[in-house]
Amino acid sequence: MNSASSQEQEMEFALSQALERGELELFFQPKGDLHNGRIAGAEALLRWRRGDSLVMPGHFIPLAEQSGLVVPIGAWVIDSACARLRAWADQGYSETRLAVNVSARQFSVGDLETVVSEALARHAINPGRLELELTESMLMDDPESAVIQLQRLKNLGIKLSLDDFGTGYSSFTYLSHFPIDTLKVDQSFVRHMVSNAKIAGIVAAIIGLAHKMHLHVVAEGVESEAQLAYLRRLGCDEIQGFFFSHPLPEAEYLALLGADKTLPGQPTVDAAERTLLLVDDESGILSALRRMLRYEGYRILIANNAAEGLELLALEAVQVVISDQRMPGLTGTEFLTRVKDMHPDCLRIILSGQADMASVIDAINDGAVYKFLTKPWDDEKLRERIREAFRFQAALASIKHTQ
Repeated sequence: MNSASSQEQEMEFALSQALERGELELFFQPKGDLHNGRIAGAEALLRWRRGDSLVMPGHFIPLAEQSGLVVPIGAWVIDSACARLRAWADQGYSETRLAVNVSARQFSVGDLETVVSEALARHAINPGRLELELTESMLMDDPESAVIQLQRLKNLGIKLSLDDFGTGYSSFTYLSHFPIDTLKVDQSFVRHMVSNAKIAGIVAAIIGLAHKMHLHVVAEGVESEAQLAYLRRLGCDEIQGFFFSHPLPEAEYLALLGADKTLPGQPTVDAAERTLLLVDDESGILSALRRMLRYEGYRILIANNAAEGLELLALEAVQVVISDQRMPGLTGTEFLTRVKDMHPDCLRIILSGQADMASVIDAINDGAVYKFLTKPWDDEKLRERIREAFRFQAALASIKHTQ
């Protein structure tokens, strides 16, 4: 016992010096986007390079939690993550996202809001590229206070992720109150879902629940092609795990980004089933939308006005159409009302910076418009809304086919 206590004290002292000596470093585990197969970002994972050995977090984080060292270490991790995002943006990787784990102690007493806001300002990065991962167990220690703190963090513009979902004891009531963006399916479910029907049902239910709440879903611990294929079939958004990549030093992670590595087994998109029509009289808007969607795998048609849009709809099988509201000739709502009557299986969306809201509301109530989205848009949110539209259109088509 004396020996164990002495070793623990020695390790605690060494860990307290690790920050000053620059012995801590970040590794990066890529996340794969199941919609387009590309790298969607990474999770930052802490390592302690102690002499010639690389100490894994499981060997020192519990001690850091116990001693309180996890608070300054956590602040260093957040600042370092923001610094890396700034450096990557300067190298041309301005869209990559980085997730950072937050410890229970850091969340409760670490003045997390100030740490994050100062790091964002210090490195002048887009807040939406930083994501904090929190476990449901730490949030449920004091859920009312957690909701307030999460909302303050959310107001900074960052993303929030609920890690290890399904392994804790949060209720659906609190889940609906937490202002989170992403649910992470715990690897304990992923590990057995291919062979265990009950666990497969749980994973399917988590993904379905998350999407109904407009949340992103990431499955962690993916270690086989079968798991990858099954998650893709369930509509999961992203995966991370050894099957795609182990955690990597920064240079190796950037090499993967530069090589544009994609997920294995990425299916070839059937263009006839994923055709998107964009209608807008501003060529710059059409070009921006095409660039934003270039890796989504859609077959994209463009029209500069409603007349051209109707002609294309007569010639092509289109699943989703997105139209501006103010255009010469027919307005967007007038155009989409005609689309509803002539091509009822095509899902219809307004994307406009200026609109006569009365006519838009009437069109929505009449079923001519599925969604109304505004300009300027957030790329990530717009991509997700379009994915939702294709999923909804496919579900409607499936129901119609079985009738």
